[in-house]
Amino acid sequence: MNFLAHLHLARPEPTSRLGNLLGDFVHGRPDDRFSPSIWRGIVHHRRLDVFTDAHPSWRLSRSRLSPERVRFAGIVVDVFYDHFLSLHWERFASDGESLEEFIGSCYADLREAGPLGPEDANVVIERMERQGWLASYASLDGIDQAMRRISRRSPRFGAMTNSITDLEKNYAGFEADFLSFYPDAIARSNDLHLSAEEMESEPAL
Repeated sequence: MNFLAHLHLARPEPTSRLGNLLGDFVHGRPDDRFSPSIWRGIVHHRRLDVFTDAHPSWRLSRSRLSPERVRFAGIVVDVFYDHFLSLHWERFASDGESLEEFIGSCYADLREAGPLGPEDANVVIERMERQGWLASYASLDGIDQAMRRISRRSPRFGAMTNSITDLEKNYAGFEADFLSFYPDAIARSNDLHLSAEEMESEPAL
């Protein structure tokens, strides 16, 4: 999953949202920088990624990509899915919260909780707000810009530059895949949150 989906599936609190964003930047075991709640967010991110990569609908989306982009499916499809989450926001939003309101609360929470991650994560989070990445995913131009931005990170990502052509060619297919996948992702996320709460409530031995 990409940024918008990870934020949506995080608990609606600063440390959980920050932890869920840091999942792509923090590796291995936690250190003293992170509170238990941030670390739980990182673990939540990792477990959702494992679930996503094994889901039949996500795998179907992977098969829709051009051969030169299949190896980048973990990035490309996830960004496409943020577009469809934006498009179908009212279906999945909590308590009637608009996408604009949600994004504003996320940026406020990330400012409150951070910066605590690696420097590259801090730079990404700062640019995300300053350049309006989360809101941009609602448009095809925003998705195109996101993929071009990612492709500039390394020469080996060059094949992602024109990823938008795959989305445009099979838009309805990707949309159907997302709508099949995301309710399952929400259910899995809720199970993970519940499991974490149960562990926290157990008496110490």
